[in-house]
Amino acid sequence: MPAAMYKYIQAPSLQNPNPMVVGRERIITTSKQVKDYLLCSGCEDLFNKNGEKEVLKWACKEKQFPLGERLAVAMPHHQFGDATAFSGADIGINTDKFAYFALSVIWRAAVHQWDTPTGKSTVLYLGPPEDPIRRFLLGETGFPDEAAVVLTICADVYSQNAFFMPSRVLNFQGMCFVFLTLGLHFMVYIGRDAGRILHDVCCVRSPARLIYQRDCTKKTIEVYRDLVMSREASKRNI
Repeated sequence: MPAAMYKYIQAPSLQNPNPMVVGRERIITTSKQVKDYLLCSGCEDLFNKNGEKEVLKWACKEKQFPLGERLAVAMPHHQFGDATAFSGADIGINTDKFAYFALSVIWRAAVHQWDTPTGKSTVLYLGPPEDPIRRFLLGETGFPDEAAVVLTICADVYSQNAFFMPSRVLNFQGMCFVFLTLGLHFMVYIGRDAGRILHDVCCVRSPARLIYQRDCTKKTIEVYRDLVMSREASKRNI
């Protein structure tokens, strides 16, 4: 995750301003970033200008949520279950950069084993689509057929003041990864038919460049509940 995420989530008014980090083994308070030496400065610059900079511009920070404020005055495109869909193309949001950011996070999580502040090492598995995604991130090809990104803007304060690392959705046919970045929830689908099957909801493939908005409280709490439950289970097995 970008270093700025750790800064945005701090609470300067508290004696300990650092965020609470929930891991499967333990819960700690720290602003220590999950990072390592992996890419050259040229690739890091690509990731920044093609996605990260734009996402940080619209993410929630210092009690302000620019993208949420934009949607508050925008005309909805349609209703989709409990979510409201907006046209990124109509409201001036470059969804291509959000999708680029999403794939860059997922790809980085897959090509390296990352050590977290809670002592857990993590790595994702993408399989054959890993190389098409790499080539896209380098600018050698267009958006890969093997990927689709669904972008949801969280309307709840709880999700706007939290972020979590990418993880795979279990009991899902195919590969789906999710992560949250201060009010921006990404679902990344990876697989041979991902682009075709999810064409109409992908923020890159759908003609309107769709963005969704919903209350994400339940999903965000479920993530932390699962982490805490697995942590308690690990303690009992020691």
